[in-house]
Amino acid sequence: MTSCPALVVAVGMLSVGCTVIGDATGTAPPAVADASRVDMCTVLTAAELTRTGVSPSSREPVEQGSSVGCEWVGDQFILSLERDRARLVSYRTRQRPAFIAFAENTVNGRAGVTFRVDRDGVTDCEQLMDGGPVSLVVGVSPQLGPDHRPLDSCAEALRIAQLIERRLPKAGG
Repeated sequence: MTSCPALVVAVGMLSVGCTVIGDATGTAPPAVADASRVDMCTVLTAAELTRTGVSPSSREPVEQGSSVGCEWVGDQFILSLERDRARLVSYRTRQRPAFIAFAENTVNGRAGVTFRVDRDGVTDCEQLMDGGPVSLVVGVSPQLGPDHRPLDSCAEALRIAQLIERRLPKAGG
């Protein structure tokens, strides 16, 4: 009978090394603080927006469907930062006919997903982060035209998401 405690310890040790984000069976996602009050229009400073390559003065409010936020125009791309009332887990079950790529990832250890959409031969990318009851969205859409350099929109979206993630509420904090 002493093998039962050993089995429990072994299973416990195995589960420590595994991360389950959540699935269709109702498994709860890891604890994430509620980011529903994060203002994606002010989460980055004017200096940070300039360093990302967009003009802070080009800010335009965005409200579409369940998303609210802002977008800025830069020489090479348009940046959108939004807070979506849909939870991150809901993106796994959505129909994705327009997506040319979809993958789960992390942003500084926070659960996320990234997807690419083809737009007239260029690739727009969105990087989402888990915000508890909301998802936080960083969208990068390359500018079109002969004067624009090629841009890895997903790498740029991830880089900007990493800046933002550091400011988001943490579980238990």
